[in-house]
This record gives sequence, structure tokens and C-alpha cells, in this order.
Amino acid sequence: MPVLTIEDLENSTTTPDQSTMVPMGATASAVIAGTEKEKSIFTAQQEDSAKYAFRMMKQMEVIDDLMDAGFDPLNPYDQLIELSPFIPDIAENALVSSKYGILRDAAKDFTMAQLRDESGAAIPVAEVEMAMELYVPRFGDDLARQQAKRERRQNAFNAMKSSAGKAFDRTLRDTKKSASPDLTSDEALDVLKERAKRNPELRAKLKAAGLL
Repeated sequence: MPVLTIEDLENSTTTPDQSTMVPMGATASAVIAGTEKEKSIFTAQQEDSAKYAFRMMKQMEVIDDLMDAGFDPLNPYDQLIELSPFIPDIAENALVSSKYGILRDAAKDFTMAQLRDESGAAIPVAEVEMAMELYVPRFGDDLARQQAKRERRQNAFNAMKSSAGKAFDRTLRDTKKSASPDLTSDEALDVLKERAKRNPELRAKLKAAGLL
């Protein structure tokens, strides 16, 4: 059975009817009405919140997975390098353990996504560092405080997801589609049939083709 991609579905064309040819110099869309990509029903704010919530979710998974697997971000080696006033940042990045580097990068991206939604602008490095104190373990944190920060990460993500509303669910679906963009012929036809319910022209074309 042939495989159709999302692009095939959204850019389906028909053989032009000679009686309805557009005069030279004029333009016309070859896309069948009803198969074009549908406009977003979400506000720009919801779209942005969905994007930031997705980033926060993915980076939160990185942090939690590392710590659940037993990595201690407060281990003496990494903390000695992190807190040393004599080690420049460029050397610090090379000297810390790979897991610590991954966790720190994830924490930074999580925090920037959360702050960007609030400010809508570029975030100063100093502000990001200060905000990270709220979400990731720092030297001197006991287990209770580390757990509190984990819950704070979850609460921040939940708030962002709530702000996005259903736009977040669509972002998840779009991400899955991009990972596996192909539809079978039967799946593509199902999508067309669903759209045909709202589009008489498309419904007529499907009937003429014996697909309805």
C-alpha cells in the first residue's frame, strides 16, 4: 500500500479543467479546498506558552532522570570546580563532569523558557543564574530543599502548560508527527473524509472519485 506524507495530503492537486483555466498572468491555487493546512485556533500567547512549556517539560525530564539514576549534582568534585573563584568559565565547562554539564545546561534552558514567557525579551545571564537558584540544587541544599525545588519545577511547568491550554496538546501531536510524518493511504483518506464533512467541494470530489 502506498504511503502518503502530510505534505502530500495538504498539497493534493487535481488535473486542471480546460474550461476553467486561469488566463495567462493570473494566479490560482492548485490545492483542493478542504485539504489546505487549517489555521490555528489559538492565540499568540497560547502558542508561545505551549512552546515554552514543551521546552520546560523536556529539560525537566533530563534533570529528573539524571537525579533518579543516582547522580548527585552536589558531589564534591563538581561543586569544587563550580564554586572556585580561580577557575574561568571556559575552563569550568571543560572540567566539570559530563553529567553535571548536561544537568546544568538543562536547568539553564528550563529557567530561560520560564523567564522568557514572563518577560518576552532576552534574559540577562545574571537573572537566569538567580532564577536557577529556585529550581536546581545548590551547594548547601539538604534533601528536603532538593525535593522542594523538584516540586517547584513541576509547579512552574504546570502553570506554563495551563497558560497554553489545548495548544500544548497540539504541540505534542505535532512533535510526534514530525518524528513520524508519513500516513498510510487509509489514514490519509480518513483525514480527508473528516474534512469533507465541513467542505462541500471536497466532499463532491471524493464522491466523484468513488471514495465516499
